Amino acid sequence: MENIPANLISLIAFAIVMLVAMLLLALKNRFAKQIDELQQQVNSQEIQLLELQDLLASSQSQLDINQKLCSESQIENEQVSKQLEHRIKVTQEQFNNKFQTIEQLLHQQPEDKLYTRAQKLVELGADIAEIMRECDIPRAEAEMLLSVHRQKISK
Repeated sequence: MENIPANLISLIAFAIVMLVAMLLLALKNRFAKQIDELQQQVNSQEIQLLELQDLLASSQSQLDINQKLCSESQIENEQVSKQLEHRIKVTQEQFNNKFQTIEQLLHQQPEDKLYTRAQKLVELGADIAEIMRECDIPRAEAEMLLSVHRQKISK
């Protein structure tokens, strides 16, 4: 190294320093671009995050409204259900009463059926002979039915 002149060494050192400086400057520019790109991505993600938070708040609000409507609807349905259960119970009781009445009518004595039919014929204006013939009852009973009917009408 003693043979190499000092200004050549200075020149080589200066060239190395300049080369290192240029490399550092190029790296700085490259890192600056990457930092800018990353900053843009961060900004974009922050905007997306804000939009998602707004969407979440809106969805939560809509969910609250829907839950309130469902609750109100459930209460209304329960009330209607109770009313329908009551109506069904009342209708069932009425049905059972009518069924019992029909059963009683079906089990009536045949004579009762004849007298009921004779009474209807009297109300329709049948005469004694027709009543006797249709209902197979004695003349005295037919006359009695006509007499009772006339008394009801005269009242």
